Amino acid sequence: MSNALEQASLIMVPSGYEDGRLGSLKPLDGSGDFTFARCNGAAQCDLAATRVNADGYIEKGYENLLLQSNSFTTSPWTSNTNETSGQAGYDGSNDAWKLSAISGNSSRIIQTFSISGLITVSIYAKSAEWDYVGLYTAGSNKGVVWSLIDGTPQNPIVAYPDIYGNGESIGNGWWRFSITHNAIAGEYRIYPCEQNIYNGNNPDGVKGIYIQDAMLNQGMVAYPYLETTTAPVAGGILEDMPRLDYSNGSCPSLLLEPSRTNLVTNSEYGFVTGNTSIDYNNAISPEGYQNAFKSTATTTSGVFTRVADISGGVTNPLVSVFVKYGNNPWLNIIYSGSADTYFNFNCQTGEFGTSVGSLTSNLKAEDYGNGWWRVSARFNYSGAGSLRVYMASSGTTGFANGSTTIGNYFYGYGFQLEQDATYPTSYIPTYGVSQTRLGEGRVNRLSSPITFGAGEDFTLFFDGEFNNPIFSEMIMGGRTTSISYWWIQNYQSGKITSHLGNEMANWTYMNLSINTRYKMLVKRDSNVIKFFLNGVALTTNQSAGVSDPFTFQSLGYGFNDIGSYSFSGKLNQALVFPTALSDEACIELTTIS
Repeated sequence: MSNALEQASLIMVPSGYEDGRLGSLKPLDGSGDFTFARCNGAAQCDLAATRVNADGYIEKGYENLLLQSNSFTTSPWTSNTNETSGQAGYDGSNDAWKLSAISGNSSRIIQTFSISGLITVSIYAKSAEWDYVGLYTAGSNKGVVWSLIDGTPQNPIVAYPDIYGNGESIGNGWWRFSITHNAIAGEYRIYPCEQNIYNGNNPDGVKGIYIQDAMLNQGMVAYPYLETTTAPVAGGILEDMPRLDYSNGSCPSLLLEPSRTNLVTNSEYGFVTGNTSIDYNNAISPEGYQNAFKSTATTTSGVFTRVADISGGVTNPLVSVFVKYGNNPWLNIIYSGSADTYFNFNCQTGEFGTSVGSLTSNLKAEDYGNGWWRVSARFNYSGAGSLRVYMASSGTTGFANGSTTIGNYFYGYGFQLEQDATYPTSYIPTYGVSQTRLGEGRVNRLSSPITFGAGEDFTLFFDGEFNNPIFSEMIMGGRTTSISYWWIQNYQSGKITSHLGNEMANWTYMNLSINTRYKMLVKRDSNVIKFFLNGVALTTNQSAGVSDPFTFQSLGYGFNDIGSYSFSGKLNQALVFPTALSDEACIELTTIS
C-alpha cells in the first residue's frame, strides 16, 4: 500500500502525543495534529484515567501534592532545624540538603496538607553524623523511624502505619523511605534522629542527616518523584492526554471511552476479611508496582474478602477485578443481595465455572500477563449489597460457598463497580471516595481542515474496534452548515450502519462483533459511494446528494458531533485521501493480514 499511502492527505496512526494533542504522521508540519480533550478543567480528572502502556503495565495519573518539594527553607515548609543546601545527592546532583537538629524532640521540618484518604509519603535520606530518619504524619498520627544503615524500621516504632512501610536502597548510602496509610489532613514531618526514636539527643545545629526530594501522592506506593514549586505537579496519564493503549501488543491504539464511575470507594485497600488475612503490597500488580494484596484462608469455610458495601443499592452493577493464582484456583465472586448474583472463575486457567447465577451475564476474562486476569460480569439485579470474593473448592459451587483449605491464598488488585453497564471500561482507581473518569468527548479538530468540494473524490479509512454492543457511534468528518461526515453507528446489537453525508440512503449494514478489529473504508468516486469492510466491497444504496461538499475536521463520537450516543472502542488508524482509490487498492487497504 506504499503508493496509496503516498497519496494520503492525512495519516493518523497513534504514536506521538502530549497533553491535549494527538499527533499525525502526515502532514509533517503539524497541521494534521488533533487537539484532544477529556477533562476540560475537571479537578483530579487525571487520577481517574488509566491505560496499558508500552511495557504492558497499567499506567495511572498521579501527583506530588507537596509544594517546594526540594526547597526546604521555602514556604510552606516550616522548621525547627538547620537546613544546608548544596549537598551531594542520590542522583549525582548537588541538590541534597543537610538537616541538623537544634532542639531535641521538636527538631523537624513540617508542611501541612489538606487531602484525606489513602496516601503515601516518601523522602530520600542518607546518614551523616546521625543514622536515623523519622517520617510522620500528624493528624493521622502515623510514622516510622528508619535506619539509614540497613533501611529497617526501628523499635520502638511510633504509631507504625496501618498499611505499609518501605525502605528501598538507592545506592551510595541513599535510601528512599515511604509510609502508606489512610490519612486525614494534617502535617508531613521529617525528623533527623540520633537514635532509633523521634529525638535529637545532644543537638548542636551541626550533626544530622541528608535528605532530598520529598513527596506525597495518593495510592499504595511511592510513585516516581516529581519536582514541585508553587503548585502540585502531575505525572503518568495527564488530564487531556490521549490514552495510547498497548493492550493488544506493540502497536498502540487510541483508547476512547464514555464517562464511567467506579462506585467502589477503596479499590485497592481497606477490605473487610471473613476468615482470611490480607497482606497489602505483597506482590507485583498489573501496574508493575508492589501494590497487589494477598488474601489467605484462616479457616476452611466462609472464606471471603469483602470489598465494598453499596448501602443505597445500585442498578445492574458491572463488576470487575484483577486476580492472580496463588494456590487456590477457584474463586466465587458475588454481589450479595441475591443468591443468583455470582459466578465462579479459575484464576489459574482463565476459565469460568459451570455454576453461574441466573442474574449474572456478560462474563469476560482478559489476560493482563504475568498470571493476572481481569474478570468481569454484569449482575442483573438492583438493590443494596456488597461485592465479595470467596475462595471456592471447585467451579460448581453455588452462591457464597467459601470452602477451601487453611493457608490457601490468591492475589488481587483493582476492584471496580460500574452502574448499569453492559461492558467493563478501563480501570478507575479510587482512594477513599468514588471516582469518575470523564469521556474522551471528541478527538477534537484539525488545525487545518481538509475540505472537498461538490463532486470531488475522496477516500476515508477507519481501523479499530467497538466495545459497546449497542448505541455507539464513531464519526470521521465534521459539520459545516449541514450534516457532513462519515457516520459509523452501532444502533442495535450485531448491526452497524455506515453512511456518508446528509442522505440516510447512502448507507450499508455491516454485521459486526464487539471487541473485534475491523478495517472500514468509504470512498466517493464520481458521485458514487462505495463501502469496503475487511477486504470486501459491500453493496450500497445510492441516491441524490452524494456530491455535497465534505469537510474532514474531526474524529469523535456522538450524533451530530455532540455526543448523544457514546463511542467506546479503540482507534488504530485513520486515513484521508484526496482521491478515490481504486477498488483493488481499497480491498488491499482493508484486508486484515
